[in-house]
Amino acid sequence: MHLSSKLEALDNADFICVYSAHLPFAASSEALIENLKQGKRVNKSNWFASDKEAIKCGFNKNKTVARLTHKEHSPLEQLDRLIEEALAQAKLNTRCLAGENVRVYLTGLGPRVDIKEYRYFYDYNDIDDLRLATSLKSLHASNMSQDRLAQAIAQKYCLQHLPPNLHCTSNSSLAAVHIGCQAIEKGGVDLVMVINCSEIKTQDLWFLESQSMLASDVVQPFGENSKSVLFAEGFCVMLLEGGRHRQARQKKGGIRLRSAYTQISAKRSNDAAYLTSNILKVMHSIMAATEVTCDDICAVIPHANGSEISDKAEARALAMLLEQHPVPVLAYKGQIGYTTTGSGIIDLIIAHHTLCHGELLPPVTNDVIIKEISQYMLPEKGVMKHHKHHLLKTGVGVDGSVIGLMLSNYE
Repeated sequence: MHLSSKLEALDNADFICVYSAHLPFAASSEALIENLKQGKRVNKSNWFASDKEAIKCGFNKNKTVARLTHKEHSPLEQLDRLIEEALAQAKLNTRCLAGENVRVYLTGLGPRVDIKEYRYFYDYNDIDDLRLATSLKSLHASNMSQDRLAQAIAQKYCLQHLPPNLHCTSNSSLAAVHIGCQAIEKGGVDLVMVINCSEIKTQDLWFLESQSMLASDVVQPFGENSKSVLFAEGFCVMLLEGGRHRQARQKKGGIRLRSAYTQISAKRSNDAAYLTSNILKVMHSIMAATEVTCDDICAVIPHANGSEISDKAEARALAMLLEQHPVPVLAYKGQIGYTTTGSGIIDLIIAHHTLCHGELLPPVTNDVIIKEISQYMLPEKGVMKHHKHHLLKTGVGVDGSVIGLMLSNYE
């Protein structure tokens, strides 16, 4: 392709501009990378005060999660800080979000009432009880509307379009990134901000339990004995920028994103063979579209979170894709926690660092890895250098969504 044609093609290309995060594992995106380099593990705690309370709430025992320790700020205040932090990194002011060619997507599990509070309402519901039982006050309708968060963000940043609240289970943030990529590539959109708010409530644990995703004490992506995820809270923000807008700011190159998506029946998301086939299909699709081969990619960051069915399906798909190609597979969710609806952004932050700095960060493991994928998992020997320009990221949701993203270094 002629150089001028290449430059024209990049006008509507989408690049990762900046990001920010606040997680139980790390207070910032910089700390996320540094903690991975040091081989740290996220701190865990019990969700319920005791096994007795857990059993009373319908579980067989207490459940372990990774929680944010300092919650003196509201979700909106947390997100405001991350949004402004990200924009400052990009040397953009908040007024840039008020343009017509900007889209903002809100994803995740925002402000909601915990189902535990309803239990008290059955026993204490007269006016005197409402004065004395403070937990009942949280049942107010103002605490149940996730749309209020979207409205508050739209008003503060003078958005031209109200942020849609996307909830595609594990793929919520990746789905927003995919939609944002398509909007930029089709022209007319310059900036896309994806915002994730992941707060844990008891009903989320019920959902994971119903999906057999809390069935073991061991948590390890692709682990032989792992049948559980380590549910983690967190907030994160990622800004995508179109090539034309980037050139106008005299920014050269960057990490380009391209995506592929397929939707299978949610009823078949637990059908391992069918899921394997569709994950493999999406990976082949994005690699064909980007003309990238297995020999070109430095690593794959899979969805893998420790749950048995989806991990085994993804392991088989990766083994078939990478056969005879020594491509590292980097799965971090047993080490840093599984920030459910925001995990896609967290993986993209790590992927961005991996390409920009030419280094692989081997994850810490908690279990023996299953045979299908063990040869591709890096040994825990510290940071490893690489010289390749592409990285493959996959996402799998229990709603039946399967997403593949190719990150390419255009520096």
